[in-house]
Amino acid sequence: MAVSSISKAILIGTLLLMISNSMCAGTNDSLFQKDYDYLFTRIRQLKDNTYLQNVYINSFLKKAKAGKDPELLVNAYKNYVDFSDNGLKIVYADSMVIVAGKSGNDKLIGSAYLSRGIAYYGLKRHELALQDYITASTYLERANDEYLMFKLKYNIAHERYYLGQNDEAIALFSECLHYFKENNPRPYLNTIHSMGLVYNKAGDYKKSEEMAGLGFMEAKRLKIHIMDGYFLHLDGLNQYFVRNYNTAISKFKESLPFIIANNDFANIAVANFYIGKSYWNLKKYRESIHYLKKVDDEFNRTEYIRPDLRENYELLIDFYKEQKDSKQVFYYVDQLLKADSILQRTHDHLYDSIRKNYDTKELEREKEKAKQMFNDEHDDKKILIIISLLLLSTTLFLCYNWQRNRSRQERIFRLLMQEKKIIQKLPKDAPRPLEITQDTVEKILRLLEKWELAMKFLENDITLATLAVYLETNTRYTSDIILFHRGKGFIEYLNDLKVDYIIGQLKTDKHKRMYTHDALAKEAGFSTTQRFVSAFKARTKISPNYFSAKIKKEMDDKNISG
Repeated sequence: MAVSSISKAILIGTLLLMISNSMCAGTNDSLFQKDYDYLFTRIRQLKDNTYLQNVYINSFLKKAKAGKDPELLVNAYKNYVDFSDNGLKIVYADSMVIVAGKSGNDKLIGSAYLSRGIAYYGLKRHELALQDYITASTYLERANDEYLMFKLKYNIAHERYYLGQNDEAIALFSECLHYFKENNPRPYLNTIHSMGLVYNKAGDYKKSEEMAGLGFMEAKRLKIHIMDGYFLHLDGLNQYFVRNYNTAISKFKESLPFIIANNDFANIAVANFYIGKSYWNLKKYRESIHYLKKVDDEFNRTEYIRPDLRENYELLIDFYKEQKDSKQVFYYVDQLLKADSILQRTHDHLYDSIRKNYDTKELEREKEKAKQMFNDEHDDKKILIIISLLLLSTTLFLCYNWQRNRSRQERIFRLLMQEKKIIQKLPKDAPRPLEITQDTVEKILRLLEKWELAMKFLENDITLATLAVYLETNTRYTSDIILFHRGKGFIEYLNDLKVDYIIGQLKTDKHKRMYTHDALAKEAGFSTTQRFVSAFKARTKISPNYFSAKIKKEMDDKNISG
């Protein structure tokens, strides 16, 4: 019978402990007399000598087992979690949770689940991380430990960031920033960096640059420089998005040795991707491909992918298409499909889990706060009933809205697939009568239909003036005829044509379904991705992300059943 990967990891961990015990018995006997502070200090000091470090970690564990103190034993396993290779972290984290569970101590149990969640997050196993965070919150609320609750908020904020829920992430990180600034220097620097990442993802590059600058300044003030490489990495991201590509390449390359030393495969992949994309934008394609392939190497090693890294495969496919290298094209198409599968599975499950578990707990927490506010009043029972009813109605309303929104999205999707028009509100005022001769109107309409059939609306930089030139008329006639005969203003008319074209392409061309929003925006001639997303939502009342994901799933299911 095949041995599972977890069983193999447990077996390896056990063998390592046995080898360490047998080889270092004499040393361990002498270290057994040392106190825990000495052993822990040596563990941290020996991070560059893993063999000796393991001797001290093992001594700490033996001493804790002999002392039978649950808290020390949990810390002993946590040493293994913090300093072991990725393959063994969860094995030791499981032992940590088991020992904590037997203690009956809420703080210890909550801390153990939180630590295992962080270990899962480090391995980018987000759904399992979130499950442990939610379990930890139950125990930590009862323990009433302020530091651990803020540590939990910090890690939940990272899941929000991963999902693209930027406003929620910023709100949580802001709370953590104020708390950690006064109490914990290292988490304070981590939070500055995390807020910079969220601002970058939200497109506020100025604010993100400010956070990077604050990070360098505070690191200098606190004389803690362990985060300097990450602030360089953040600087690189900001420089990329403001199109300073050479500076971005320099910043990322400077940051990589720090990040590689931390074995941070996620940020290694991100740095290599944006170095590759910077070279691509500079039209240095050979240099670009070298770094884009490094991202694929990391994906093969760890299966790490996130939405922006998906484009890595589109660029590689485009490059090898130009090279007429079909073998490489097929390989990277397969990799892209694998990446899409992971992204869809991870994001859907994680979003639902946050909504159903963490957000519900936040509502319950607010109810408890409200109860505390009124617990000295004579009529506290009446107030509690009113608050509970209000919270219940709010929860039901939110659930109803969520379900109604999903139903609405599904209905709109079906209409789009059936090529039916989406019902839209008519303008309050009918367009004014045309003060143009009938011959002129007919001539302009013929040219306009010709322009539409030739799909010239896909061109970049179309203006009312350029269209008027094509129609051999002036801008007022052009605007009035579009409003009267198409029922919308020029910008809406132009955007709707572009969006309708993209919808048609997504329905008929499976390759287009693998395009990013950036690529789809360029395909339709939008000047920015944001304008494409806004136009799509204005036209269909759903997001392009929902439509793309839905049509991919339907087509995949159809292929499987067929």
